[in-house]
Amino acid sequence: MNDVVEIAASLASACIYLRLCNGFLELKDNRLRWLKSIGFILLILITDPAIVKLEIFNDISGYMDMTVILVYSILCLKGKIWEKLLISVFPAIIQLPLSMIILNIFGSLADNNRAEALPGGSMRFYTLVSVHSAFFIVSEIIIKIKKKQSYSLNKFQQVIQLSCFFISFIIAALLWSFTREQPESSFLFAVVFLLIMLLNVLLYVLMSKMQRDNVTKEEYNLLKTTLSAQEKLAVEVKERYTEMKTLRHDMKHYFTAAAELISDGKPNEAKEYIESVINEKINPASAVINTGSAVVDAAINNKITACAGNGIEIKCMIDTRFVGINDLDISILLSNLLDNAISGCDMSEPKIELVMKSKKSFTYITVKNKINTSVLKDNPELLTKKEDINEHGFGIKSIRNIAKKYEGSAEFGEQEGYFIAEVWIKTAEIQ
Repeated sequence: MNDVVEIAASLASACIYLRLCNGFLELKDNRLRWLKSIGFILLILITDPAIVKLEIFNDISGYMDMTVILVYSILCLKGKIWEKLLISVFPAIIQLPLSMIILNIFGSLADNNRAEALPGGSMRFYTLVSVHSAFFIVSEIIIKIKKKQSYSLNKFQQVIQLSCFFISFIIAALLWSFTREQPESSFLFAVVFLLIMLLNVLLYVLMSKMQRDNVTKEEYNLLKTTLSAQEKLAVEVKERYTEMKTLRHDMKHYFTAAAELISDGKPNEAKEYIESVINEKINPASAVINTGSAVVDAAINNKITACAGNGIEIKCMIDTRFVGINDLDISILLSNLLDNAISGCDMSEPKIELVMKSKKSFTYITVKNKINTSVLKDNPELLTKKEDINEHGFGIKSIRNIAKKYEGSAEFGEQEGYFIAEVWIKTAEIQ
């Protein structure tokens, strides 16, 4: 009967492990779900000393469980590698302290005879039920917290979190060994287990709070960047409008002067004067690009003017309509892309290319600028090189956020001496 109880407890542990893994991280593929589950449970069971009665398993079964969970997570579950490492340590970190605490509680109920809560003891069944019930409840709480969490820790926080969990696991394993040799100190060890568990919970809460604050701060900075870009676009539109209004006002004087030259019998001079007006006044002020959106036109045309002022040759090929996309979003996206191209352009061969095309329900945008050395080799994350990182470095993030907003993507690469930014954004399909 005792063996049946121990085997049932081992099976319950394996099922809770499986639930914790699948709940914390989703399956990559739901096909053969039952086969994967059965395989996982069997691997956990054959490492359990209560089932496979090998003396060596008493000391290494916990590590073997961790290995099985880690391999299962890597092969079958979604998520980042640090999350898979974390989930492999969770069961030991949770179950060891719970087992110690509940063992001591039932030991105290049996006149401080801890043996009654161990295998073969009269209170063993109740101890196992309590341990596994508590383990299941804690696991469900962890799963719910994970599902509500819409952010992830950064790399440094991941390393700190994992290191603390692994250190706690090692301490817990050592204490577990000591309790078997010094049962009279088991209550003290149980308190230590509880404190270790609480310390890990507090560390996790602290890390999560720090990351949540970082996300909020980044969202605020991105919002500031977006508002600044909107203000800049408004100024650019106003400048274009003022230029056109001034040109319209001056046209009367230009035509009057040309008419007087013709009346004076100076047609050649009149022709030269008209050509100079066209080249010096009309062409610079006229819209080079006309997409049908005044805001988008202003964004592109002002960057074309900026290129001309910096001696940069720019080519534009636009064959699309931005159906279902906010004009401000596409303007900010193009402004950031072209600003980056202008600032990163190789001035020994200054060339920029802008291409926008419609491909089914997506708009494809690519901006290329000449470079003399690799940008991604030295700066793969495309981090800002400006001193005030709190006020700069949000252009790339803004580009990616806008692409994500419209169910698209933003990729950056290099080819044949060009830095290339490619953006896909979903638009309403043009019939």
